[in-house]
Amino acid sequence: HSKKNSLCYEGFSIRHGPVFQEGLDTNTRRSIYSLLNPTTRYNLFKLMRAMVLDRAILLEGLPGVGKTSLVLELAKITGHRVTRINLSDQTDISDFFGADLPLPEGNEEEKTSAFLKFGWSDGTFVSALKRGDWVILDELNLAPQPVLEGLNSCLDHRRNIFIPEINLHLACPDTFRVFATQNPV
Repeated sequence: HSKKNSLCYEGFSIRHGPVFQEGLDTNTRRSIYSLLNPTTRYNLFKLMRAMVLDRAILLEGLPGVGKTSLVLELAKITGHRVTRINLSDQTDISDFFGADLPLPEGNEEEKTSAFLKFGWSDGTFVSALKRGDWVILDELNLAPQPVLEGLNSCLDHRRNIFIPEINLHLACPDTFRVFATQNPV
């Protein structure tokens, strides 16, 4: 059930997110899944219990059991935006943090210039962090070691990231959460 500022379930609560506070109608936030199934209820309980700590949460289970769906539904019900990032052995840390990319050409003088102008473009993870989204890192076990090392400071007690290319420290806002999923080894 919902209180004024949070969703309460089995003694645990999650504060409503920015989407909830923007005033979307309850039909937009209503779950399309039945949360009354015993297994789903138990998994929801375990997820909400884990969310008491302000840490990243790893959900491990067989493919197709609903790890990602459960987080997506909980975010929908509580009004949090979600950024989902599918990982593979080809994922690079610049996909997360960003990179210098060519800027779009503006005026006629720039279009005829022989030189391209470059500017910083935030990666998916940094954009989500700045918005205070929930992030789902799907298939975490497939990520290369440099990606995992780049995320360490965000996932541990420091709760921030450093982007050396632009000398920027970013602290994780209160609404920012990281969920990771993986299949059993």
